[in-house]
Amino acid sequence: MDLPELIERAARNDEDAWRELVARYQRLVYATIRGFRLSADDAEDVFQETFVRLHRHASRLRNPDGLARWIVQTSHRLCLDHLQRSRVRAESAIPVDPADPAPGAAELHERLIRAQQVREALATLNPRCRALLEQLYFEVEPSEYREIANRLGMPVGSIGPTRARCLHALLVALGRATGSTEGEE
Repeated sequence: MDLPELIERAARNDEDAWRELVARYQRLVYATIRGFRLSADDAEDVFQETFVRLHRHASRLRNPDGLARWIVQTSHRLCLDHLQRSRVRAESAIPVDPADPAPGAAELHERLIRAQQVREALATLNPRCRALLEQLYFEVEPSEYREIANRLGMPVGSIGPTRARCLHALLVALGRATGSTEGEE
């Protein structure tokens, strides 16, 4: 299901659409929250509040392509609000500067948004390419080509050329997602 349709269905309270939205964007929300080092309970609260706010505003989203940025900004602000309230409650003397919560916050936002774009572009690839790229680049413990070849049922010698074609397809999908012509021929 494409993103505009998914958002439209979610705005109409379609439960399957909401499950899909959460599945697509949960890693982005947790990655944003993780930078604030909140407790597990507080992180869960911010996670839930991010999606509650998305639920409230889904019908008013004008640019579906900006959803990842909206989610990062919303969860970021919620974390700042949470930290502010926690510090006030603790009567901490540490000043909070909401304009710059941590060094590199802008860079972190851009990296998180780019990571979400990669996940979304990866999801558009054929299952074989997606599986190969995930095993090559996203596994916590990198596997050897022989293991990957066995899992995917392909010759070891075809991994390199297949990887090159899949990376090109991913680059093209990223170009489409970002409106860039980078990688297109």
